[in-house]
Amino acid sequence: MSMTARSVPPPRAAPRLARARAMVRDPLIVNSFFLLATTALGAGAGFVFWLLVARLYPAADVGRASSLLSSMSLLSYFSLFGLNSTLVRHLPTSDRPAHEVGTALSTVAVCSCAISGGFVLLVPWMAPQLGFLHGSFLMAAGFVVLAAGAAVNLLTDSVFVAFRATRVNLAVNGVLMSLVKLALPVLFVSGGPFGVVAAGAGASTIAAAASVLAIRGVLRLRIRPAFSWQTLRATLGYSLSSYLSGSLNLLPQIVLPIVVLQALGPVPAATYFVAFQIANLVNSASYAIGEALFAEGSRHGAALGPIAVRSGKVIALATVPTVALVAVLARPVLHVFGPQYAAHGTTTLTVFTLGSLTVAFNTWVSFLLKLTRQLVAMVVSNAVLVAVVLVIVLVRLHHGLVWAAIAWGAGNLASGVAAGAALLAGGVRAPHTGRHRRAGKEHTTA
Repeated sequence: MSMTARSVPPPRAAPRLARARAMVRDPLIVNSFFLLATTALGAGAGFVFWLLVARLYPAADVGRASSLLSSMSLLSYFSLFGLNSTLVRHLPTSDRPAHEVGTALSTVAVCSCAISGGFVLLVPWMAPQLGFLHGSFLMAAGFVVLAAGAAVNLLTDSVFVAFRATRVNLAVNGVLMSLVKLALPVLFVSGGPFGVVAAGAGASTIAAAASVLAIRGVLRLRIRPAFSWQTLRATLGYSLSSYLSGSLNLLPQIVLPIVVLQALGPVPAATYFVAFQIANLVNSASYAIGEALFAEGSRHGAALGPIAVRSGKVIALATVPTVALVAVLARPVLHVFGPQYAAHGTTTLTVFTLGSLTVAFNTWVSFLLKLTRQLVAMVVSNAVLVAVVLVIVLVRLHHGLVWAAIAWGAGNLASGVAAGAALLAGGVRAPHTGRHRRAGKEHTTA
């Protein structure tokens, strides 16, 4: 037998190789992989960052800084006004992408400065422990600038997703941002609690600047500061619906830690925080694949049915084995953080992890709702999430921390069922929505 004959794969292997090649070339798979890699690098860098901060800064400074960074994250998200979803939905079919990106970036930057500036003014009354922000004008102004940088960085992520440039996003927000985040704590040790904030948020601001340069250099979009009310108005309904839906989805994550702290005390609250963060790493797979689904389904001529099926399979393959592994290893994983976490949080982590299955289902159908532009159903399904989580927590949390995990899983299941029912009723064929120019005027078609 010749060497050529030996090199030919057996007949049964050929279809497998073809399927493997198809998967490697599938934009849905490729974008999901790079988004997951970016998330994993960010999570790892965040873990090391807080280890460094805990060793370099006094505990009181760390406590104040962590609260301020959490507030900044919320302010940055609320400054997006749904434009992140709008860019992913419309950029693939836009004939003026540079103008739309420039308008979105300018709008978010201005809104973020206004919102974070209002927060700085109100902080002595809302959170006296954070009153150190008023120690100097430079500190207050620095907080506003860093918050705007974080918001812009969140928005640029959507640009990379829309243009299938998640490799660039990995380089900027995965590699560069992680390296900067680990270097800055040492430089700002003398800055007290604001030094921690400057280190954490400074990395996002540097990544935002690098992202803008990458959009101009790699994506060849000649973006510049701009504002067009006509551009914003064309997608205002979609943006605000996405914004309201996303805010409702975020609400339980904001409220649950506060309710647990008030109802059960600081030790269960710490256990809750650790368990939820571990489970949220499991959820990151479905979030990343959902973003890739959203981007692929938004492209011109996309067949939503096959994309929906493929993405559902990929989410299941990524989530189910991870859930099983973390559920089995819940106790030893928590023991790394300390014996008290393992003693009091194993059941909670297990339930949170099993709840990742309902989060994956809810994420999948929710992104399909966004693609099919069922805007009211998006809002209603997330309102169901909020209602179910809060009712269970308020009624049952006094029986133990595990009820916070049960509420989270049940809320996502109820929300997913509501979204799925709306999806089946409305159909899974998304109307094509693109931007076109006629007679010098911009309008949308559906």
